[in-house]
Amino acid sequence: MALQSKAHLPYAPKPAVLSSKVPNAFALPGGNVYVLQGLLDKATNADELAGVLAHEFGHVAHRDGLRMLIENGGTSFLAGLLFGDITGVGVVLTLGRTLIDARYSRSAESAADAFAIQVMADLGRSPKPMGELLLRITGNEKDNPLAIFASHPITAERVAAFNNVSNAVTGPEILSAQEWRALKDICK
Repeated sequence: MALQSKAHLPYAPKPAVLSSKVPNAFALPGGNVYVLQGLLDKATNADELAGVLAHEFGHVAHRDGLRMLIENGGTSFLAGLLFGDITGVGVVLTLGRTLIDARYSRSAESAADAFAIQVMADLGRSPKPMGELLLRITGNEKDNPLAIFASHPITAERVAAFNNVSNAVTGPEILSAQEWRALKDICK
């Protein structure tokens, strides 16, 4: 896949689609990248999805999932050592929560966005469609006072970063129309 080769990762990520109505994607330690069907349902073209995948590949490249696992899981492991429960339920639950939550700091999210912008530029594609997809998913957050507590940067800031890149689309399409339809229908 061209997207994977332009990401220049030490190993090929393993993207998969999961059947869920939630419009999201996430990367786990080891290069597993999951796109939820809800995100595919919201996406209107392959460039929108490619930008999101490139963003998740950024998390893989920066080892954000492993970092979160060590930070959150390490605390539970230490507590287990102190209280004699290194194989107990508390450690398992905390590690599981860390993997499922996979929330990253705003700086990690911004770095993954920058990675996506570069990968899309290397493909000769614009990063702007990713911003359009994010805006469709989150809506306008400016009136939401709780948006400042989100783990991701404010969507308007992210869209502005994508729109500030003025590269023309020069590369080939990410997917053919037939491939795009097949991908959209993968969980149906």
